[in-house]
Amino acid sequence: MADLPGQSGWSGMMEAPSRGDRRKKNRMQDDGQSGETVQAPLCRIWGAGQYFGEEVARGGQALVIAADGGLEPALEHGDEPNLVVGDFDSLPAGSRKLRTDIPRRVLPAEKDDTDLLAAVKVGWQHGCRRFLIYGGLGGRMDHTLANLNLIHLIAASGGRAELWGRGMLVTALGPGSLDFPAWDCPPRSMISVLAADDQALGVVEQGLKYQTDGMTMTNQQVTGVSNEFLPGRPAHIGLKQGTVFVTYPTSAPQPVWSTSLEPRADLGSLETRPSRRLA
Repeated sequence: MADLPGQSGWSGMMEAPSRGDRRKKNRMQDDGQSGETVQAPLCRIWGAGQYFGEEVARGGQALVIAADGGLEPALEHGDEPNLVVGDFDSLPAGSRKLRTDIPRRVLPAEKDDTDLLAAVKVGWQHGCRRFLIYGGLGGRMDHTLANLNLIHLIAASGGRAELWGRGMLVTALGPGSLDFPAWDCPPRSMISVLAADDQALGVVEQGLKYQTDGMTMTNQQVTGVSNEFLPGRPAHIGLKQGTVFVTYPTSAPQPVWSTSLEPRADLGSLETRPSRRLA
């Protein structure tokens, strides 16, 4: 993979794991510390959606991508992008934030992929398997639903993404686990687990107010809403098959993530031409 324009060294840092490494069970920690196997690099993506005044560019060293109008909040939060990608419909050419010194990948406006999906594809091409996405919740409901589908796609492809919301993070977890270390949580620190697929098999929730061991969940149930962390207790979320959405406070410690899925080689090519579905 070639370096991003003007960003020497990224090809080495972002090199995708070898085929042999991808066969191992992935074990990564969101703060950039790895266990016994290959660490998955982090990609921070700044979108053009709603912001809540609580966002922090966390996770340490990362590939930083602004999706269209996400350039402005990225710069406001001191997170200099390596690349801006999108159709630039939310960042007009005359904008004072359209920095000419940051590489751009211009895409057609009338395309099937969203700008956030395009940014994820670029990050995946550069070896990233963990994504922290800002500006992807709130605002337009159709964008929120599309972004839930997006993190579902990432989980089903062997990666993990978090969407930053108001005081909370939303992630999608495929076969594997999230392990939260013990922390001094305030009262009613909520964590919810909901099926994203028709069935999520072998769902385990341990170290929480409500406990499950091998439960089957469906996307027509709401049973997993409003579980709670317990002070001084580590918490474990796991499942054997399917995908679940997990929400938890931004104040919670970063969980250790593992998955049994082999990451897909790619998520498809960037859409550089207008949609073939245009009337």
